[in-house]
Amino acid sequence: MSYQWYPQKIGAGDMDGTYSKQTVDFVRDTYGTNTNITIGEFGIWRGATTFRLAQLLDGRGTIHIFDYADNTHAVKMELARRGFKNIVAWGSSYKFLDSYNWNLKKILENSSKPLFDFCYLDGAHTWAIDALTFFLCDRLLKVGGYIQFDDYRWRLRGSSLDPVNVSQTAQMYTDEQIDAFQVRAIVDLLVKRDPHYKEVLRNRIYQKVASAGMKPWTGRAVARLAGIAGRGRIRRATRSVAAPRAQRALAIA
Repeated sequence: MSYQWYPQKIGAGDMDGTYSKQTVDFVRDTYGTNTNITIGEFGIWRGATTFRLAQLLDGRGTIHIFDYADNTHAVKMELARRGFKNIVAWGSSYKFLDSYNWNLKKILENSSKPLFDFCYLDGAHTWAIDALTFFLCDRLLKVGGYIQFDDYRWRLRGSSLDPVNVSQTAQMYTDEQIDAFQVRAIVDLLVKRDPHYKEVLRNRIYQKVASAGMKPWTGRAVARLAGIAGRGRIRRATRSVAAPRAQRALAIA
């Protein structure tokens, strides 16, 4: 099926409405306001958080947005109208087995090194899609970068995708899956058990402290990176100094 089955109204509002203040504040406090970072935002809806991140970057860096193609196109065009040209749109179809994971595959095919400094995952909220998204983002997230998971306690039951409201949900998921806290499963079973990630904000934000196949950093090495990135002073060090210095810290530790 490829028709637009997704509801037209969900908990999120329009571009000028409610946004993830926690996300924007974290990016500001971590990277500062004069930085050239690359952000991946998964699940943008009408672009409220995207707009605030674009304001924060003020034309610097790049924001990659992932959602259904009609959403990403509309948000990119509106942000361009508002003067923000540093948006890369990755749209998916409404086919049931299509998702932003296919676009991440395309990025991996054309990227020989990690791309993102910060990933904000507020998309499908399901194990079937976002468990893989975490692993793909891991391949594209720089050491020292961060990934944020939204809605740790969210589940399909009681949401805008409740089968009472969207009959397709009952066709795609079992009652067990509809009642499960699937974001929590991803965070608890995959992220928290991965020694290459360090929890920064409980159940929400994690820092990548080593790449797959590398020795996870010791407390001493993490402290060294904190000296680079802490207290909102990462700024230019993120793009040119932090990664090499982090690797030296790993070697010393």
